[in-house]
Amino acid sequence: MIFGMDSAFFHFINKTIANPFFDFIMPPISWMASGEALFILAILLIIFCKKENKRSGILVLAGLTIMYYTIFFLKDIVGRPRPCLVLSDVRLLEASARASSFPSGHAARAFLAAVILSRFFGRNAAWFFLAGIICFSRVYVGAHYLSDVLVGAVVGACGAWGLVKLADHIDTG
Repeated sequence: MIFGMDSAFFHFINKTIANPFFDFIMPPISWMASGEALFILAILLIIFCKKENKRSGILVLAGLTIMYYTIFFLKDIVGRPRPCLVLSDVRLLEASARASSFPSGHAARAFLAAVILSRFFGRNAAWFFLAGIICFSRVYVGAHYLSDVLVGAVVGACGAWGLVKLADHIDTG
């Protein structure tokens, strides 16, 4: 039943609402949650932020490391193939590095960054809106099912929440 719902959502997002504008903007939006993009963001935060916000960059770097191992461990355990390996007529707008789809590393990293950035730069819904758009883009470009990005988002948000709580605890001694 879940696979049927996942397939239906996937086809709706990947095929039914496909259009040239989304074809143009979704791959770069997806890239925003790549490890490379967030590594650059973290370094920029460390270099250019005021002292009280430099910690945000350090937490993003720590989170990227934790997410890398967590996501790839889960991908290896679950072993769910990507939609393009299972479904026919997938519009694949980006090559995927791994055959495993569950959970989405991009979604995990997007929500990791959203939680950390909202902690340091204002609890603004825009961080989470952007993370949600990145999740949508992962389905649109043909890389993931909806459940992949939903679980990835939860894993990333929980990991970031834990890091922020740990950092706050260390600060308060």
